[in-house]
Amino acid sequence: MKNSINSFLVNSFEYENYPCICKKETVYSTPNEEPRYIVKLCRNTSVSPLKFSYSAQSGLNLSGNAGGIIEENILGKLLAIPTNDLDATIKFIEQYGFIKPISDSEYESIDSAALLAFFERIKSTIRLMSSIAGKKNYTSIFISLSYLLFSNTVMIDTSKGIFSTVEHSFSSLLKSFTNMPDIQRNQELFDNGFISIKDVVKQKQVKIERDELIGMVSGNGIANLPGSTDPLFKNLFALYTNYHSEDENLHLIIDFYMNFQREIGIIKAVEPRKIKYYKKEAVDYSDNLKNAMLKVAEIVISDEINGNIIGIHPSYTYGSLSPSWKLSSFLEALYFSIFYMQPGVELYKECENPGCKRNKYFLIKSTRQDKKYCCPQCANAAAQRRSRQRKLEN
Repeated sequence: MKNSINSFLVNSFEYENYPCICKKETVYSTPNEEPRYIVKLCRNTSVSPLKFSYSAQSGLNLSGNAGGIIEENILGKLLAIPTNDLDATIKFIEQYGFIKPISDSEYESIDSAALLAFFERIKSTIRLMSSIAGKKNYTSIFISLSYLLFSNTVMIDTSKGIFSTVEHSFSSLLKSFTNMPDIQRNQELFDNGFISIKDVVKQKQVKIERDELIGMVSGNGIANLPGSTDPLFKNLFALYTNYHSEDENLHLIIDFYMNFQREIGIIKAVEPRKIKYYKKEAVDYSDNLKNAMLKVAEIVISDEINGNIIGIHPSYTYGSLSPSWKLSSFLEALYFSIFYMQPGVELYKECENPGCKRNKYFLIKSTRQDKKYCCPQCANAAAQRRSRQRKLEN
C-alpha cells in the first residue's frame, strides 16, 4: 500500500493559466510624498492558455500541447525578480499570468505593495528551502524565516474572491499578546526574586530575575539590552514568560526568537533580504540556536506550503483512467512545485556569472554545490572575464 501511495504522489501535475494584460497606474495622494502604484490586471483570453507542468530536475515548466517542455525553471525566473521590483513583477505576470483567477472582461485593481508582498513570500519560501539544504547558511535561513514570520498578512481583493498570505500562529500572537506576568501576585517571584521558565531551546529551566521583569512590565526595558523597549520584543517577552500552550511547535518558535535576540541582537526591522538590529551583540550562533533554527524553518516551510496548497485535491482522469491533481490557481501551482522539491536534497542556486541572462537561479542537487554556473555559456563568459581581468592586472 505504501509504495502505491508514493507512486501516486510523485506523478507530475498540470495547470493552465492565461497571460495578463497589465497597466501600472500612478496615484498621487499627498503633495511632497512619493506616489503609490495600482496595478490593473486582466486575463488575456484572446490567446491560447499557457500549460504548466512539473517534472523532476527542472521544476515547474511551460509545456506544449503535446506535453513537450517549451520553457523550464519558472520558479527560478520568479526567484530572479529583484526585491520589490514592480516592473519586473508585472513583466512576469504579463508573461505567465496572475497568481489567482481574475476577470477577463474588466481590469482588476491591485495595490502594488500587496502584490509585491505576495511575490516576496513565495521567494522567501524558496530561499528558505534552499538554505536548509546541503551546507547550511544560517544567516540566510534566519533572514527568510523572519521575513515569513514578522511581515504583515496581506490581502488582495478581486472579482473572484479575497485571498491572503498565510498567517502563522506565532505571527498573530507576536502582534497582539501583551499580557505580562503579574509581578504583584507571583509567589515564586515573592519567595525567590525570580520566576522559572521551561525553555525548550536550552532544554532547562531558565530564571527571569526580578529587575528584568519589572523593567519589561514598566515599559523601561532590560538594562544594557538595546532595543528591549521595542513593541514586538515586549510582546515576545510576554509570550516567553506568560503564554501557556500545548502547541510544541509554537513553544519552540517563541523560545527560539527569545534566545536568538538575547544572544545575537534585538530585531529592529525585517526586510526580504536583510535584518536590521538595534545592536548586534554576536555573529556566531550557538549549537542550540542552530538546531532550533532548523526545526523552526521546517515548521514554517510546512505551514507556508500547506496553507497555499490547501485547495488542491486529487482526481481521476476520465478516458486515460490516470490519477491527477486538481489545481485552482497559478499560486497553487507555484507552491505545489515547492512542495515537490526534495527538502535537503534539491536547492536553487544563484549563477555566479554576474551577467547571466539565462537561469540566474537554477535547481541542483545539494551534493552539487560546487556547480557555480547555470550553463556552459555562463561558465565560459565568466572564464573570459577572469582572463581579461588578469591581462589588465599584468
